[in-house]
Amino acid sequence: MSDAAAIAAVNAAASGDLVERHAGLVYVAEADGSIVGYLALLNEAHPAVESRNPLQLWQIYVIPAFHGAGIAARLMAAAVEHACRNQHDVIWLGVSEHNVRAIAFYRKHDFNPLGLHRVGAGNHAHEDVLMSRQVS
Repeated sequence: MSDAAAIAAVNAAASGDLVERHAGLVYVAEADGSIVGYLALLNEAHPAVESRNPLQLWQIYVIPAFHGAGIAARLMAAAVEHACRNQHDVIWLGVSEHNVRAIAFYRKHDFNPLGLHRVGAGNHAHEDVLMSRQVS
């Protein structure tokens, strides 16, 4: 996918329906007037995550042309700030056990693995690594 196509796809995902359905829980990163990444949060619990007020990091995406530019780190900082401001005590997420780069990124941002959990059903089922971090 070209950079222009990736930017268009991210602009579409991070605007309109996603933002409307999750008002106040979607953060975007812009460069040169285009959205180049986004973060979506959910006020959701997971049975394996011990928490009084959990927050799920549902989606985080930065177009490949902007990998390494610190955009994902700034989006993660926005997630932590949101969690603090809204008195969440834990942020949790699921990530493919094969996504080594993402797991390393989450570890760098103080997420710890809790184990594997099954996602999806039938032919679309797979194992994700469940990770969480405390919020102070």
